[in-house]
Amino acid sequence: MDREAIARGVRRRQAQEFERDREQALEDQVALVIGEVDGPQVDDAAFATMSAEDVAIVQAELNPLPYEAEDGPDFFERDDLIDFDNSEPVDPHAEELARLNEELVQCRRRQAAFQAYLAALDAPGADELSI
Repeated sequence: MDREAIARGVRRRQAQEFERDREQALEDQVALVIGEVDGPQVDDAAFATMSAEDVAIVQAELNPLPYEAEDGPDFFERDDLIDFDNSEPVDPHAEELARLNEELVQCRRRQAAFQAYLAALDAPGADELSI
């Protein structure tokens, strides 16, 4: 085993990957800044061809309300986790399955809204952004 050759190979890969990873990170940052600057104009053009309901869904996901430091997440107590009444057996899986199924319905609805948004982005003339 040539330990020096192995060490050189490892260092070579590290040096090559470092710059490639750094370049990719910089390109990603450039793309994010461009998305922030030009995104609202792109959205306006796409939203003009979409239903109001789809627009509301996409806007809520792409432009969430800013988180305020003093506004912490809402916490509440869940007394439904403790069974105070033992008279009726409750299937805990039934409630969770119902909740998950509702989440799936909402998720699929949001996906449909994003599909409409993507179609609007790809519509003829959608690439004519006036900046």
